[in-house]
Amino acid sequence: MNKYKGWLAFLYTTALLVLLCTCVFCHNESVKQIYVPNEYIVKAQPGSNPQFVRQAVERMGATLVKALPVADHYLIKLGGAGGHASLYTGRTKSAQPFRWVIESVQPNYLYYLCAVPNDEYWPKLWNMRQINMPAAWEIEKGKARVTVAIIDSGTANHPDLQGRLVQGYDFIDNDNDPSNDLIGHGTHCAGIVAAQGNNAIGVCGVCWSGVKIMPVRVFSTGATPTSMLVQGEDYALKNGAQVASMSYGGYGDDPAHRAKISEMAAAGMVLVAAAGNDATNTPSYPAAYPEVISVSAVGPYDAIAYYSNYGKIDIAAPGGDDSLGEDAEIYSTLVTWSNNAPTYTYGYLEGTSMACPHVAGAAALLLSYGVPSAEVKNRLLTTARPPRSGGMDSIRYGAGILDVRAALANAIVRIVEPAKGATVGTSPDFRISIQGINLATVKIYIDYADANDDGIPDDPNEGLVIDGTTVYFYLNSTRTAIQFNWRDISPSSTMATGSHNLYVSADAAAGGGSVSDWCVFSVARRKIEKGIHMVALPYDLTQRALDTPDKILLGTAFDYGASPRSLLIRWISVPRSTTDNNPVGYQLYDPANSADCVWLNPLTTFAGTSLATGGGYVYDIALKKLRFVFPAGSGFWLIVPYDVWIDESYPTLDAGSNFDGSKGFQIPLYKGWNMIGNPYAHPVPWRAALFTYQGKTKPLLEAESAGWVKSALYTYGGSSVGYQRVTDRDLLEPYTGYWLYVLVGGTGTDSLVMTILP
Repeated sequence: MNKYKGWLAFLYTTALLVLLCTCVFCHNESVKQIYVPNEYIVKAQPGSNPQFVRQAVERMGATLVKALPVADHYLIKLGGAGGHASLYTGRTKSAQPFRWVIESVQPNYLYYLCAVPNDEYWPKLWNMRQINMPAAWEIEKGKARVTVAIIDSGTANHPDLQGRLVQGYDFIDNDNDPSNDLIGHGTHCAGIVAAQGNNAIGVCGVCWSGVKIMPVRVFSTGATPTSMLVQGEDYALKNGAQVASMSYGGYGDDPAHRAKISEMAAAGMVLVAAAGNDATNTPSYPAAYPEVISVSAVGPYDAIAYYSNYGKIDIAAPGGDDSLGEDAEIYSTLVTWSNNAPTYTYGYLEGTSMACPHVAGAAALLLSYGVPSAEVKNRLLTTARPPRSGGMDSIRYGAGILDVRAALANAIVRIVEPAKGATVGTSPDFRISIQGINLATVKIYIDYADANDDGIPDDPNEGLVIDGTTVYFYLNSTRTAIQFNWRDISPSSTMATGSHNLYVSADAAAGGGSVSDWCVFSVARRKIEKGIHMVALPYDLTQRALDTPDKILLGTAFDYGASPRSLLIRWISVPRSTTDNNPVGYQLYDPANSADCVWLNPLTTFAGTSLATGGGYVYDIALKKLRFVFPAGSGFWLIVPYDVWIDESYPTLDAGSNFDGSKGFQIPLYKGWNMIGNPYAHPVPWRAALFTYQGKTKPLLEAESAGWVKSALYTYGGSSVGYQRVTDRDLLEPYTGYWLYVLVGGTGTDSLVMTILP
C-alpha cells in the first residue's frame, strides 16, 4: 500500500470511529431513543465494489449487515469480527492493495408513529390535530404537579375528567362543590384542557394525562360582577394553580380587576384569556391586559372565525366556526341537567371561550415539561405558526396559530424574507430563521406543485433546492438562520416575474415531529424606491375601476384613510372651458370618488366633444379604427412612503395582438406644459417622434423649427438628482414620465398630435 494512502485511510477511519463513539456515548437515555444502538448506515463512493466496502467496514471494527435499497448505502453494526487491532498496525496484512471507499456515516435513526389516543370521538377533534397535538404527545402528555384553574361556570364530575379534578370552590352558592355547572360552559372548557386521553371513551384534552383541573365557579346563567370575579381569581392564586384559563370578558378597563390580574402575574401564574366574540378590533378584558395571553379563534381551515375579536392579539387557537357547519365547532365534554340531576355527555360549542383553554392546556404541558413559567408565553408565541392560507395578519392572529409540538420542542423554522405576500426583485434574497431543529433534515422547496393549496409540496423531489446535505453552506455565523440568494440556486438565470411559492421543513432536534413554514410571494422586475418619481404605465387597461393603481403598484395604498398613504398626481393640460384657456392643472387620485379624473375618468367633454385628458390612441386592427388607451402615454407624479414594485403581469400596449405598430401611438397635446409618458415597455428614440398639426406631419426637429414644440424633455431623477434634461439624441425610457413644452395646439381644428413609433 502507498504509505500516504494508508495514513489517510487510518486518519479517516479514526475520525469515523470517533464520530461513532460520540454518537453512542452522548445519547441521553432519559429521552426517547433516536436511533438504533450500535447500528449505522455508511455511504460508499458511487459504484464501489461491495467487497471493498466490506473491507473498509471491518477496518472500522464493524460488521457489514446488508446493502440497502439506496444506491451505495449499507447497514453496519459495531463490534464485528474485524475488531480494531488491524487499525493501529499501520500496515496491511497482505500485499493485496486496500481501497478506502467510505464517504460518510450516519446513525440508523428510529421513526415513531405519532401518539393518537383511542378515545371514541377522536375523529371529531380536528382542533387537536390543528395544533399538532399527536406530535406534541410524543414529547409530553402532562404531569400531576401542574394545575389549571378553570375560572368559569363550574366543572361537572364528568367521567372523562375522572381523576383530573382537584378541590375548587363555588362562589355562586358559597360552598365547596363547584360541580353544578348549569350551562356546561366550564365543563366544556375543562374537557379541552384535560379530558383523559386513551381511555376509550369520549374525547381527549390538550393535556392527555396528569395535569389537574381546579374548578372555580363564578358564573351561573348571567353576568358576574367584579367583586365575585376577583374572589374566584384570588382562590386560584392562593390555592396553587399555575395556569388560569379565563374564558370571559368585560368591556372596560376595571382598576380592581386589573390589580388582581397584576398580582396573579407577579406570582408567576400563566394567565390566558379569550379575546371576546364581538367581531371588534379591541379584545375584551382581561385579554386586553398585557400580563395576559390574549387568544383569538380560528376555524378548521385556519381562517379567523367571523365572531372573533381582534386587535392586540397574542395568539390564535381553535375556537370553531359554525358558518362551516356543526362539525367545524369544538367537540368536548358537556353536562345537562334535569330535576337537579346531571347527565354527562359531549357536544359542540364555539367561541374564543373554546380557543382560550387550548392555549391554557398548552401552557400546562410546557410547565409539565419543565419550562419555567416566565418563559411559557415566549415559547408559545415564538413557535406559533402562520395560517396555511389567506396570509398572515398579526392583527387577527397575533404571533400565529398555536403549535403545541413546536412549543414543546422549541423548534422554529420561519420564513423572514421574502415576507409573505411580498413583491421582490428578480434576484431575491431568502432568509429563514431557525431554532432547535435537526439541520440534517432541512428541506427547502421553491416553485413546487401544490394542487391542494395547503402549502405542502405534492412531490418530495420537485422544487427541492436545499436539503440537509447542502444547508451547511447557507447558515449564518450564529447558526440561527439559513440565508441565500436566488443566484446561489440558479447562477445563470434571474427569477421569472409573477407568483412563486416557498416551503421549508425540518425535524425538531428534540424529536416529536417536524416544523414547517411556507409563503407565496411575487417577483417583479422594476422597483420604485421610496420618494418622489415621474412614472408611466404602458398598459392597455380596459377595466380601470378594477385594475386600479394599488394593484399595479404593489404595496401602495391611495385611500384617504391609508397610513402611510401613497399619492398619484396627474397634470391635465386640457383648457378648463371654452372661455378659460388655462389648463385644468394638477389633480390628485381619489379612489373613493367615482368622478376621479386622474385614473377613473381620463376623458372630458369640451364644447360637445369628448377629449382625452391623458393617454392616447392606437389603431386597432380588428376594429379598424383608433381606440383610446389609458394609462399608456400618460405621465404621473408618484409619491411613495416605502419601496414598491410594478406588477408587470398586466398586458403592455405593444403586446396586444390588435395593435398596428406601423401607425404608432398617438398622444393629443395642448399648448403649454404637457405631462406624457413612454407608452411602451421598452426604450424608444425621442428623435423619431412625429407631430401632426393642421394637416401637416413633421419629425421632432422639424416640428421644433416650425415652432410647434420644444425638443428638450425633462424627467425627474429623485431628490438627490432633481430634474434631468432629455435631448433629441436620447431614448425615452420605459415606465418613465416626462414634461414636454408645446407652443401650439388646442381643442378644435388646431389640435396637435404626437405619434411615437414602437
